[in-house]
Amino acid sequence: MKYTNILACLFLIGTVDQIHAGNVHAELTSSTGEVESIDLPLWMFPCELSEGDMFYFTKQDGVLELRCGEPPI
Repeated sequence: MKYTNILACLFLIGTVDQIHAGNVHAELTSSTGEVESIDLPLWMFPCELSEGDMFYFTKQDGVLELRCGEPPI
């Protein structure tokens, strides 16, 4: 799948663009500033989402986590 290469980065910030038929279309910005469009299944998110919401991926202790909201500074 396309998003597995993107998720290999250690830190990504996402913004929800659209939610449709159980999928989330979002734009991801990597720590290097690269922007990429991505589709993820809605079940992956540990929160309720709406268009414009932010989320981020972080890797801690070897575990990749998806978290809702803006990342801590």
